[in-house]
Amino acid sequence: MSISSIRLGVVGAGRWGANLIRSCSELGVLQIVCDTAPTALDRVEATYPGVATTTDVDWLLKSPIHGVVVASPAHLHASLARRAIASGKHVFVEKPLALTVADAEKVVSDAERAGVVCFIGHVLLYHPAVRRLLELVRGEAIGRVVHARSRRMGLGRLREHESVWWSFAPHDVALVLELFGEPPTRVTGAQHRASEHPLADFAYADARFGGGGSAHIEVSWLDPGKCSRFDVFGTRGVLSFDDGSAGGTLTLTRCAVEARPGGGRAIRGEPPESILVSEGEPLRYELEAFLSAIATGEPTLSGGRAALEVVRVLAALDACAPALEEVSVAL
Repeated sequence: MSISSIRLGVVGAGRWGANLIRSCSELGVLQIVCDTAPTALDRVEATYPGVATTTDVDWLLKSPIHGVVVASPAHLHASLARRAIASGKHVFVEKPLALTVADAEKVVSDAERAGVVCFIGHVLLYHPAVRRLLELVRGEAIGRVVHARSRRMGLGRLREHESVWWSFAPHDVALVLELFGEPPTRVTGAQHRASEHPLADFAYADARFGGGGSAHIEVSWLDPGKCSRFDVFGTRGVLSFDDGSAGGTLTLTRCAVEARPGGGRAIRGEPPESILVSEGEPLRYELEAFLSAIATGEPTLSGGRAALEVVRVLAALDACAPALEEVSVAL
């Protein structure tokens, strides 16, 4: 099957769904859009003449399309993905794959039994600056990696079915797992809320890895200082990815802790260097990877098994924190 012949249906024409619809249209693979809100479908029809629209998911699933992009609210991800898989369709599921480990396991096992692609929208993994960061890490540009720190904060949109940890942190967890190449052995952290609502508005997590590395993740959707930054600390320097409005920058700062001739330690540092990265929209690269997986059957960065590990880490922080207090969970 050629990529140009693939046809997709998108379930969900909301805020992020609109971006997926646009990208699918630009790639020439958009066939059907489904949403329960007629006004959302009116916008689709006005913008993309010739694209079929429906409020009936079953009608979409019975249509002659190859794959389904699930861009619904997060609590519906797993059930819609399983219905799409049961109809023989490849699935692209926006993050998080599911809101429980059990549901994530069902989606992944269903896809493996059906022999269809299960792809999860961990879009940060497809950012050109992140791809370059990982290349530099694997080329030992900063020596051995000892720590990673991710901060994702801003005045976000409150969710009614998932906390800020489940809404914001899947991006960061997916990147941390890709960086270290293994699941953590332990996750500790804390979650807090700003009101009587049971969902957390602030979350902090620390992970330890078998190879001795560690990671810290901090997320909040009630922070006026917008920040999306990922730092990787090595024995010979630090790589910093800042995902700002300019499209993302990557910086290398060569530094190290050295022993003084007379005893003690000192930090040696050099001025930061800007790293050139290729241009391109991560969402487009992500969808191209999904289409390529359908056409070739080759594995992807954000396949079902990798996404399941992300859900396991997300769930670990919730496991012993019903009151949103400090937790320690062994994995």
